[in-house]
Amino acid sequence: MMVTGETEDMKSFIYAKIRFIGVLFLLILFNSITVFAAGNEEYFRSVFDPDYYYNQYPDLQEQLGNDSEALFHHFVTIGVREGRLGNAEFNLRAYVLHNRDLLDYYKTDLAAYCKHYMEIGKAEGRTCLPTGDEQNLIGTYSTHYDTTVPRAVNIGIAVERLNGTVIQPGQLFSYSQTLLPRIPEHGYVMAPAIGRYEYGGGICQVSSTLYAAMCDALLPVIERYPHSSHVSYIPVGMDATISEAGGKDLKFINIGQDPLKIVAETNEGTITVSIYLVSKETLETVMCLQ
Repeated sequence: MMVTGETEDMKSFIYAKIRFIGVLFLLILFNSITVFAAGNEEYFRSVFDPDYYYNQYPDLQEQLGNDSEALFHHFVTIGVREGRLGNAEFNLRAYVLHNRDLLDYYKTDLAAYCKHYMEIGKAEGRTCLPTGDEQNLIGTYSTHYDTTVPRAVNIGIAVERLNGTVIQPGQLFSYSQTLLPRIPEHGYVMAPAIGRYEYGGGICQVSSTLYAAMCDALLPVIERYPHSSHVSYIPVGMDATISEAGGKDLKFINIGQDPLKIVAETNEGTITVSIYLVSKETLETVMCLQ
C-alpha cells in the first residue's frame, strides 16, 4: 500500500509531466518555438553541454532522461527562456540583460546572441552569467514621451493598471484585458493614434515598452502585432500595437516555475517596464500582510 508521502511525490511527478507537455504544446501551437534557420543550430550547440544540462537540472532527468538531443531541444525551445544555463560559462538571459546594446539589434533572434558571444562577446569579456546584483530582474526597457499632450493621460492609466501584475507559472497574460476597455468611464481620453483619434490613444507605447522588456527577458510571445507604420519612440521591430476593434493584443505565457511580476512606472517623461521573478513564498508573505 502506498503511503501518503509516496502518493504526494507521485502526484508532483505527474503534475510536472502534465505541465511540461502542456507548455510545450502551447508553444508549438502559437509558433513561439525557436525555429532553426539554416546554420543557426550550430550557435545554440556552441553554448550547450548535454552532460552539464542533464546533471544541473534533476527535473529534466525524470522528464527526458540522458538523451542528448532531447535535452538540446528542451534547452533551445524552453530552457533558455526559463533562464537555464546550457553550460557552466554562459547564460543567455544574463547575456541579453547585461549587454543592453545588443537588444535593439538582435531583438528576439536568440541564435544571434549566441553567435555574438562566441565570435565577439567572449573575447571582449562581456558579462555572460548572473552577477548577483539583478535582484530577480530578468528584463527591462524604457521609452520616452511628451508629458504635455493628451496621450500622456492614457499612458499614465496604462502604466498604473500594468504595474504590479503577477503572472503565475503556466498563466497566459493579456495586455488588453489588463488595461480594461478604453472608455471614458475608465479614465481614458481622446488622443492621436496612427491615422485617427481614439480613446486610449498612446497606450501602444506602453505595450511596446512591455514587449521590449519581454524580449529582454526572453519570454515567449503568443500574440503580438507591429504597427502599420514606424513609430518614433522605439526601434523598428520592437513595437506592439493594440486594437480593441481589430482584436489585436499582446500576450505571453509564463513558462517558468516561478511567478513573474511586472513593475511599470513613469518618471518625467520616461516609461520603464521591468519584469521580475518572484518566489511563491514571497507572494504568500505579501498576501498575508495585506
